[in-house]
Amino acid sequence: MSEIGVKRVFERMRGIYTPVTDLRRRLLMETVRFILDGKKPSEIESLPFSIIEMGNPMYRCCSYRELSIVKQRLRLAFGLPLVEEREHIPVSSGIEKAFTSEKIIETPLVNVIRAACEKCPEDQVIVTDGCQSCMAHPCSIVCPRNAISFPEGKALIDQEKCIKCMKCVQVCPYAAITRRVRPCAEACGVDAIDSDEEGYARIHQDICVSCGLCTVSCPFAAISDKSEIVQVTFSLMERKRETASPKLHAIVAPSFTGQFGNKVTPEMIFAGIQRLGFDRVMEVAYGADCDTILLAEKYTTKQGKFLGTSCCPSWVLTARNSYPDLAENIADSYTPMVETAKKIKESDVHAKVIFIGPCIAKKYEALTTEVSGYVDHVLTFEELAALFVAFEIDLSTIGESPAIQDASMLGRGYANASGVGNAIIRTAEEKFGITDISFEKADTLSDCLEMLKHIDKGSTCPDLVEGMACPGGCVGGPGTLASPPTAARHVARFASSAPFEFPLCDKIES
Repeated sequence: MSEIGVKRVFERMRGIYTPVTDLRRRLLMETVRFILDGKKPSEIESLPFSIIEMGNPMYRCCSYRELSIVKQRLRLAFGLPLVEEREHIPVSSGIEKAFTSEKIIETPLVNVIRAACEKCPEDQVIVTDGCQSCMAHPCSIVCPRNAISFPEGKALIDQEKCIKCMKCVQVCPYAAITRRVRPCAEACGVDAIDSDEEGYARIHQDICVSCGLCTVSCPFAAISDKSEIVQVTFSLMERKRETASPKLHAIVAPSFTGQFGNKVTPEMIFAGIQRLGFDRVMEVAYGADCDTILLAEKYTTKQGKFLGTSCCPSWVLTARNSYPDLAENIADSYTPMVETAKKIKESDVHAKVIFIGPCIAKKYEALTTEVSGYVDHVLTFEELAALFVAFEIDLSTIGESPAIQDASMLGRGYANASGVGNAIIRTAEEKFGITDISFEKADTLSDCLEMLKHIDKGSTCPDLVEGMACPGGCVGGPGTLASPPTAARHVARFASSAPFEFPLCDKIES
């Protein structure tokens, strides 16, 4: 029998429309409709009932628990801090602050909703019903701690003795022993999640780097990030109502193609975004081109051990926290998001720039002092989809649209793992005649840390290092709609249709 590859925990539910997905998207969609209908903050208590039906629980044991969870998720959707009902504060407290087109979100961005958490065991090796009480008992023979006994014929593991060496898992002829982990903690590459005193999942915000993979790994929808969808909706309404208001510019990450189905072209997505009310839509791959040229030039004057890419904020934070000396080698350049926003602000200082992408970490980046002046709001592709539905925009009905010509083939390839490194290597050779650049890359933070460990020990000595927090690169971000492999294929196809191969970041007119 051929071996079936086992996906990592943060890849298992991606691209599958589960009840968790349904809850997230319905909640975002109804939130936007609430704002479009002109509802007032005082009417917020009615909003949950457009998402759930009291007396007919869809997701949980009872309607009252669903109501509690939805109310708390709504606070995060409005961009407000999480308020637990046990704190004896109304969930609607301070909701009027969110009724604005201005930025209101603050850290922490990723939060555990305790009412939704099922207190999953952190890490256990367990014997399943597949145990056949075999005569050989290889599991107990290989166990170095004598943690396995057979009180009723079937194997039983003493959790106090078990050291999780996995030897029993490897030798069981029926594959009846498995390791069960808490999905959110397993998804976290920087070990920022554990259990609090009551068994609920807990995020150590001083360690968390806002990669957001835990939000799409919890099968109970108990972890969520704050959204700016309400403030963006108000911005769109203001722009439609007041022609003198700042122009709205949407800058779209290279991983956008393929996110809305195989039959929706990149041009149709751009046209749909404009129908929402944006004055202009631009590829962030333009900023990737600018970064590529800058980093290729930096490589010519490389001083440290290596040149590290800087487009993924979570990777940069992880490196700084765990290997501060090596992190000095990461380029101090702006990310493609910021380079694109800068281009827009150069010609219109009052323009409002909304980044649309796969990433929760970009929400964190846009809060930093260095970036907040360039990027006004950040949306994920999932939040963009909610806007399309609420504004009644059907992408499949959009006809022929203007070609997109903002960026090069190499810039568009940034969304896939190795894309950044490949662009720098190709450009360094083309523009500066540099060849034989040794290159290492890692996608997911645990792999990034492993890569840095080897570099720190001297086991590897790359010239160029690319780090990405998400599986497969940006296409695996938590705010995506398509599965990473599907999105990666679409990115490669769209990149091949670019108007030019190498970066020309001064080519686009302001």
